[in-house]
Amino acid sequence: MTSDEYLKALRAGQKEYDACVSKGAYPYLSYLDDMLSHVDIECRTKLGLVEIPIDQIVGTYNKNRSNAFARNFMPLFERGSEFAVKWEALYDSMEEEGLRDPIIAYEFLNQFYVQEGNKRVSVSKYMGAVSIEGQVTRIVPKRTDTKESQLYYEFLSFYEKTAVNYLSFTKAGSYALLLNATCDDPEAVWTDDQRLDLKSVYTNFRREFLAKGGGKLSLTPSDALLIYLNIFGYEKAKNNLSADWKSDLTKIWKEFLVYARERSIAISLNPIEDPKKHTLAKLMSGKTYAAAWVYEKNKETSAWTYSHELGREYVEDALGHQLQTDAYYDVTLANAEESIEGIIQDGYNILFLTSPQYIAVAAKLAVEHPEVKILNCCLNMSYQHVRSYYLRMYEAKFLIGAIAGSLTPNDRIGYVTDYPIYGSAASINAFALGAGMVNPNAEVYLKWTTLKDPGEDIFAANDIRLISDRDLNAAAKPSREYGLYLKGEPPKNLAMPVWHWGKMYEEILRSILNGNWKDEENSVGLHALNYWWGISADAIDVIYSEKLSENTKRLIRLLKNSIKSGAFYPFSDLIYFQDGSCIDAGTQMDPMDIIRMNKLVRNVHGFIPAIEDVREEFQPLVKMQGLFRPETSTHL
Repeated sequence: MTSDEYLKALRAGQKEYDACVSKGAYPYLSYLDDMLSHVDIECRTKLGLVEIPIDQIVGTYNKNRSNAFARNFMPLFERGSEFAVKWEALYDSMEEEGLRDPIIAYEFLNQFYVQEGNKRVSVSKYMGAVSIEGQVTRIVPKRTDTKESQLYYEFLSFYEKTAVNYLSFTKAGSYALLLNATCDDPEAVWTDDQRLDLKSVYTNFRREFLAKGGGKLSLTPSDALLIYLNIFGYEKAKNNLSADWKSDLTKIWKEFLVYARERSIAISLNPIEDPKKHTLAKLMSGKTYAAAWVYEKNKETSAWTYSHELGREYVEDALGHQLQTDAYYDVTLANAEESIEGIIQDGYNILFLTSPQYIAVAAKLAVEHPEVKILNCCLNMSYQHVRSYYLRMYEAKFLIGAIAGSLTPNDRIGYVTDYPIYGSAASINAFALGAGMVNPNAEVYLKWTTLKDPGEDIFAANDIRLISDRDLNAAAKPSREYGLYLKGEPPKNLAMPVWHWGKMYEEILRSILNGNWKDEENSVGLHALNYWWGISADAIDVIYSEKLSENTKRLIRLLKNSIKSGAFYPFSDLIYFQDGSCIDAGTQMDPMDIIRMNKLVRNVHGFIPAIEDVREEFQPLVKMQGLFRPETSTHL
């Protein structure tokens, strides 16, 4: 009987009401007109007839009808009341004919408030509807600096291209990442087929995610779907059956748990000194290891590959009697998954993937092969199954900046850099702070090598003769223009940073060989472990010309030893930026704030490029590791 259905709905409303009261929360529907009285409005836009996700209808437009419903839109008026009779009649009508007339609603911050049709929403929610049609007016608040505002304006840009309104993320940058994961051209307007594909994927994923208990986690189904797509890819998701979803979610559930944490990344700043050495247990287990280094390019043409190969060769000398090592060159992104899968099948159970762009492949293969230890060379990645590693190059840049500040012939120094990604602003700023510490008049002029339009030569225009350039040259590209040099014929090399990857690789491998790998995982719990080592771990150094003055060499030794011992940190005290802002970093700036630093100190002339300013071949890396993606972490 219809009256029985109303009674069930009434009980659901009363239960929600009591739960809200016990928590001290407002028990009725929220109403939009009260909220708008405290908000500056940018504009109102009629969207026309919209399919409204039922879960995103959260209130009514004005207070008049708000107390007829509990916060979950279930009724509160007693059975037999005029309201109950109308609700029951509507239930009968919708059960026989469905919803005949769309509701009228307002959208505000991607949530919906009903002006006409509250009972239609109530009955639809009770009947388990997923969506409801409505004539919608969007109310856009003025942009502010809040996270809520940032996410909403990102949603507006996403909606303009896709007309998709059912996704809700908790972290900035997620809408752009979803576009990258689901279409070839993130700037193109979506077709009906694209919308249908995403809706099908999201609906199927959400059902399995919630059935597995995802609703209890501090992330949305949209957040979880993005994690899934980053690991398994969109094509697989479109072809999944229910059993596939269940199996895949079981494999990556820990990734959701990590993402849901307020601080998802644990940063290891130094090798963990663990008195427990399990070498005997390892020997008794009979476990053998083979480590492979995987490169996008080769050591003849790429200085990056060459520097890592020096590290692998260092490990081969130090640990070659305990494990096999090998290198795989020219593994492009297009064939990375197939190639690395082949490496695993060949028996390699430790993989060092040396490009940040391998991270998606690394995450997928780590899930599929939990017996293999996979590490990816990048910063600030929150995959629990993959450990990332990088070096604190900003420490070396600070020391070289101090050398440059003492040697500049005209208070002007050039600085050449490449990608606007995590850590790049920290290196630039550390260099400028080092220069400014020894020479308050030192000015640093910035040149990006990856720009579409580099513009005029800023070095020539400002008579810059002292330049900090690339850290190392490839074997096939010999040149004296590396490190810190004074222009001339030939250039006069003065100092250069040393990336001692071998030291990091040796320590990581020793932790595996000694049986301490699992101990490290246990020590950080549900966090993604990122190694980020520097001078204190002997993984970073600076070499300089013997022709420097004794006072300069003495100063650099003093600064280096102070950084190594923890007595001094390059980012500390008051730091002033180009935009006039200032922060007090205290004794030591939080490591994650250093990694994601996205503005330049005041004695730097230049800017941080946007993605669209970078040449197309470099944009995928910037999209993945760019400075626009804030994250949170803890450090060890």
